[in-house]
Amino acid sequence: MKTALLAIDMQNLLVEEQPYAIEERLALWQDSITKARQAGIEIVYVRQNDEEFAPGSPGWEIHPAVAPLADEKIVDKRYSSAFKGTDLKAYLDEQGIERLVVMGMSTNFCIDTTIKVAFELGYTVAVIKDGTTTPYTADLPAKDLIDQYETIWSWSFAQVDTLENIL
Repeated sequence: MKTALLAIDMQNLLVEEQPYAIEERLALWQDSITKARQAGIEIVYVRQNDEEFAPGSPGWEIHPAVAPLADEKIVDKRYSSAFKGTDLKAYLDEQGIERLVVMGMSTNFCIDTTIKVAFELGYTVAVIKDGTTTPYTADLPAKDLIDQYETIWSWSFAQVDTLENIL
């Protein structure tokens, strides 16, 4: 099954907000991107593009620790879903990609929405365990929020595991 790694919203502005375990997440993302490239798995970057994340601004740029190579696909989005109003589905279909491995920010918004939409579109979905974070937690500790979402995804929508086990 042809697989793509979706790297969602790993942008400077979100990293600068210092969400939960960001240094560990950056290291995991960097390692996952390296392993995916070595395995010949395409990486598709998804980037928020709106008033807060103004195109061309430093905060809008993908963090240098996980930056795409010149030939890697970047999808700009305006909604929580990486699919709504973008060419992501058409691109994945054109590439023959059937399975998506997801990591990035924000667990309870863009990651959750993209996972559920991908599932509804018929993709096989996997999420890298501890591969998401979020600066938006309200009154819930971030670790608890992330654990809760990973549990929900694993029940119905996605495999939640290490990249090694997913591959």
